[in-house]
Order: sequence, then structure tokens, then C-alpha cells
Amino acid sequence: MAVMGVVAHFTKWVFIFPSLGPSVFLIFYFPSSPMASPKNTIVGHFAGLIIGYASYQFLHSLGFASHQGLMIASSGLSMGLLGVFMVYSGILHPPAASTCLIASLGLVKSVSQMVGMVLAVYVICMIGYVVNWLAGIEYPLWESPDKIPLPKIKTVLGDVQELESEDEIERIAARLAMRQKVDDDQ
Repeated sequence: MAVMGVVAHFTKWVFIFPSLGPSVFLIFYFPSSPMASPKNTIVGHFAGLIIGYASYQFLHSLGFASHQGLMIASSGLSMGLLGVFMVYSGILHPPAASTCLIASLGLVKSVSQMVGMVLAVYVICMIGYVVNWLAGIEYPLWESPDKIPLPKIKTVLGDVQELESEDEIERIAARLAMRQKVDDDQ
């Protein structure tokens, strides 16, 4: 982050922004995770910026009566669109949702700010690559979506992740609908 601060000082560009911190955390704490890969990090933040900025500009052009209403509508629209993009593309990088929110609230005023933010993400990824490489830590540059683990889902009625057959899914769904505890031995 110190490197980013020095670059921001001399270039006068936005090289430090709130969602960059969680990205740095992922890159250095979970470097082997697909969510920390440069592909997911860079594309995720870029998509968040574009979707958030476009949502704000689109709704602004409709002439919202209040700025607060514009921010609420824009944040809802952009977060929904980014979620759909991430799920269907397999580009999962949670901090990018914060970048999307920053842009959708109207805090990104120009394309040059967006360029600076994307460059900052790129520089962080390259620093992460060099530091992890020097430390002998695997830092995947490109991970396929099928390698990203699905979230584990536990309910008070039982576990519903890693189901092996449609019969098992139907059995658990029926028990959940009837509010019956799901037993593993049935």
C-alpha cells in the first residue's frame, strides 16, 4: 500500500481506494486461492467499476428527484448486475463488489479515475506475483471457474452441500419443506 501511496502522490491519480485493501489481503493471505488470482482480481474490479459507473450514469440521466434516491437505486442495480456477472462468468473476487459500490454511489467522477483504479489493481497483482514468487508461494495467474470451491451451506435442518444424487436432493428438499431434521443415515 505504501508503493500505491507514493504512486498516487506523484501521479495525482486514484491509486488507493477502500476495496484495494481487501484485495491486498487476499493476494498475500490466500495467494493460492482462485479468488486472489490476477485474472479474478483485475477483471472483477474492472467489471465492478464499469457496472457501477454505468448504473449511476444511466439512472442519473433519468433525472432522479433526490441524490439519495439515485444512490439507493444505483447501488441496488449495480450490485445485482455485478452478482449476475460474477456468478455466470466465474470471475469471483469479493472486494470487487466494494469497487462497484464506490462507483455506483457516484464517487468515481471520470474515466481517468477508473483508469487509475484499474492500474492500481494491476500494480498490486504484479507486486503480489513478485513477492509470492520470491517466497516460493504458488500464486495462480489464471484459474478456471471449476476450481473455485462452492460455499458450504448448513441449515438447522442439515447440510445441503456436496449432494451426490437427485434423489438425495429431493429427499432433503422435502424434509426442509416439512421442517424435519435431515438425518445422514436415511
